[in-house]
Parts: sequence; C-alpha cells; structure tokens
Amino acid sequence: MSALLHKSPSRRRKSSTCGIGSVVLSGALSLSLACSSNEPTQPSSSDEQICAEATVGPPLLRRLSGRELENSLGDIFPTIKAIGWAGGKLGVDPVSHMGFGNDAQVLQVNQQTAQEILDTAEDVAGYVTNAGILPLVLPCSTFTPDRTCATTFVRDTGRRLFRRPLSDAERNEYLGLYDSMKQKADFPTAIKWTLVAMIQSPNSIYRSELGVADGDGYKLSQHELASELAYTFSGTTPTVALLDKADRGELATPEALHAEAVALIATPRGQDVVRQLFRSWFRYERAATVTRPDVVNYFNVRNSLVEETKRFIDQVVLSDRGGLNQLLTANYTFLDATLVTHYGYGTASGGFARTQRPPEWGIGVLAQGAILAANAQAQSSSPTQRGLLVFEKLLCNVRPEPPKNIPPLPPIMPGQKTTRDRYESQHAVGSCAFCHKQFDPIGFTFEHFDEVGRYRNDEKGLPINDSGRALTATDQVSIEATGQADLAQKLASRDDVRSCAADMMAAYAYGLSEGQPRCLIGKLRPNMQSGDQSVLEYLTGLTAAPHFTRRR
Repeated sequence: MSALLHKSPSRRRKSSTCGIGSVVLSGALSLSLACSSNEPTQPSSSDEQICAEATVGPPLLRRLSGRELENSLGDIFPTIKAIGWAGGKLGVDPVSHMGFGNDAQVLQVNQQTAQEILDTAEDVAGYVTNAGILPLVLPCSTFTPDRTCATTFVRDTGRRLFRRPLSDAERNEYLGLYDSMKQKADFPTAIKWTLVAMIQSPNSIYRSELGVADGDGYKLSQHELASELAYTFSGTTPTVALLDKADRGELATPEALHAEAVALIATPRGQDVVRQLFRSWFRYERAATVTRPDVVNYFNVRNSLVEETKRFIDQVVLSDRGGLNQLLTANYTFLDATLVTHYGYGTASGGFARTQRPPEWGIGVLAQGAILAANAQAQSSSPTQRGLLVFEKLLCNVRPEPPKNIPPLPPIMPGQKTTRDRYESQHAVGSCAFCHKQFDPIGFTFEHFDEVGRYRNDEKGLPINDSGRALTATDQVSIEATGQADLAQKLASRDDVRSCAADMMAAYAYGLSEGQPRCLIGKLRPNMQSGDQSVLEYLTGLTAAPHFTRRR
C-alpha cells in the first residue's frame, strides 16, 4: 500500500513548537503528529502580579486522552460496540503532578503511542466496514458503492472526527487515497483504509485550541469552542447538533456557552467526567489494588470500599449539587452488607444504603475507607501518606524530592510503640526532619483509623494521640486539629483550601497544571471561596473565564 503522509495541524504560534515528525507504522501509513510543549509556569514571589496579567493561557494542540479517544470513536460509530468492539488500544496515559491524565503538557505521542493509535484505527475501521455494519454507517454503500458514496463518507465522517468541516484540500487528499485503494481492492476495503488514515490524522487525535488572530491574542473558532465544550463537560466528541450550532455561529455568547456546559454535564457522559475528576484528585481507586496481609477479608472488601466512595461523591456532588463544604463534612456514607461487617456499624441490606456515620467515625470524603486504605502502609496506618493527601490535594503544595538512601522505619513492635511514636522518632532526625515536618503532623489527626479505614479506640492496647497541625513555609502553625472530624471542619472553612480546590478543578477542566490554573480562573476563585457554590456550578462557570474563549 502506498504510504500517506498526514500533515500536522497548522501550528502558527511559537508556543506550540514540539513536533515528533513522521512516524512510519507497519510499512503502511505514515503518521505525522505535532505536540504542544509549553514550558510550565511556576508560581513566584510576584505570583499575584503575574496572575493579574495572565488571564488566558497559550494556544495549544491537546492530544486526546485514551478515554476521550475511545469515547469519541464509540459515539461516532455506536453500532460497532454492539458487535464486540472492545475499546481503544492506547496504554495508560501519563499523569501530571496533580494526578490528572488529560494534561496537555504530558499527553505526548511517542513511537509506542503512535503504534497504539494505528492499532486502534485499524480495529475500528475493520468493524465499521464489516458487511453487516457498513450499510448502517453508509447507506449508499448498499446501492451505489462508488466515488460519490465515498465522498459522502469522507465529508460526514471527517466532520465528526475532525470536529469541523473538512477543507477542499483535505477531502481531495482522502478521496485520492480512496481512489488508489479502489484500484487494488473492493469498496469496503478502500473505505476501511481511508477511515484508518482519517482516524490517525493529527486533526482527529489532537484538539485544536489555536484560534485566529484577534487583537493582542487569538480567539477560538466556533468549532474549537464546540470541541472544548464537548470534551470539558462530556469527555467525548461534539454531537452533530453541537457541530451544527458551531456552523451557524451560535456559540458566540457567554450565555450560550454556559447553557451548553450545563446541558452537557448533566448527561451520563458528563457525570462520568465529574467522577473521573474525583477519581484522579483523590485516587481512591488505589484501595482496590493494595494488599493488607493482616486483614484476612480485605480482598473481599476492597471493591465495596471503592464503590462506597463513588456513591458518596455521587450523592454530594451530582445528586445534592453540593460544594466543598459538604464534600468535606457530610456525616453519612453508603454501606452494603460487606462493609457493615467490615466497619461494624450500620444495617445489612440487599445493596448499598445511605447510612449515618457514628460520631467517632469521622466526616466527609477524608473519612472514606477507600481513601484511608489507599493512603496507608500494608500493615499500619501512614501519617506521612495521609498528611501528604492534605498537603498536596487540599493545600496545593508540592511534595519535596526525597533524599537518597532513606532509612526504613523500625519494625512494628505490637504493644511497645504506636505508629505516631515510630514516625515522630524516625522522621525527626537527619535529613528526614525538614520534609516530614511539613506533612506528618497533619497526618497524625487520622491515627484513630487503621490501614483499612476502620475506627480504633487504641492501637493494640496503646493510647492514640490524634492531635495534629499544619505548618507554613516559615514554621508557623496554620492549622491545629484533634481528630479527623475536627480537621475536616477546619479545612472546609479555609480560603486557601477553597482556592486549592478551585485550582485543582480548573487544572482538570483546562488540561493545564504547573502553576497555570491560578492564573486562568481569576475572578471565578472568590465564587468558590464563598463556600456555598456547588462543584457543578463552579465547573460550568469556567466557561466565563477569558481562557475558555481566547489564547495569548
């Protein structure tokens, strides 16, 4: 088969400069992909001044995540799932330091990724051109399988894959490939390889946020806005109806953008986007992959722990439309019979049921068993991991690089030393002290919870001290708390925690991190700081930020 070189989308700004060139795949088609490689913006001593000026981010070409690509192909060709398409073949996406797998700065294309994209394209094209599916996708293939029919396919399918109408040059390029293949094979085969080429095109794999020159910056086009709305608030490609609105220029006002965001986030796909935000933010699904050798039934409990946290977040954020306050301080959870036995409270039922938490069992998302189990050692709690959870995910600090040759903690001696005693003695000496004093003390507030998230009155007969504190960079005490519930209440009342949450959600929505979000949301942060705004209101309100429609 003659090779087809796909040109990268036009990269008109110096801020999108990284190209990986033409990667030859399987001796068949060539894939030329561009990547965006903007230097991260780090906070500085003049951060307030920088953020006052930097209201929009740079032009970008954002590679679709594996999840976004799979959703897009499944929604463009829904019939292939009915006959066994198993999904995309891309590996696990890399994550930013914030833990998000949709970050434009880390989602690059290397040789392996390019091969996975080609494998996915060939797999999808094979299903689409199946004898039983092609007539459903392309009705004219049943009656007039000719170049006119191929033109219809390229026009309509290209519009969905590229999220905009194809140019005349692009249509001619793909029809040229169809013509060359048709000379050697039948109509379905020619359509198959034309579709492979279209799927693996950078115009399909990358979301354009380049815009067109407008004053001192660039204004995103109507079709770029349609893509931004669709992927930000539903995690998939724009619908035909949304592309039609872009064709008609109906995405030109803040009110129109916000209305689309509200509608999209209410769909099942939109709810999945919100769930993925919290899965990435708090990484609670790790509880299903860890081992806890001292808890004999943990293997049977771990999936219920993850489901408990998912249902809790669904209730607070999606059903009750709650905000950060409710997320941190809600006094209920969801238990099934497995968890009733595991925790020792609640009433067994046929499935998960909303259950009031006993007072000593803590409150909010930080008391969830999956989060506590995911942030623990195999045979003990971990003040370090739980302290880092607050330090990084709710105070937006960056953990320092650990020194080399870290000595192991002393072995656990039941009945002799508590976990707190061991951590305080070991981490208070040498090079450990400088780092661990920043997060261990706040982690001690969780010490009434064991390595699988169960409340304990004592630690193997020894009394537990669950007082803790958070320190500023100058060793000043910023938070003092006794126990998890007290900590959660105090975190929920702090502006810096609300600002951190606002930045985390903006980083996820905009696909940017490394200091960028705080400079992009500007006046939207105080809305979150009020403590009353719901998570959904904040997320959909991001359409009002200048960065949503402009680049500089």
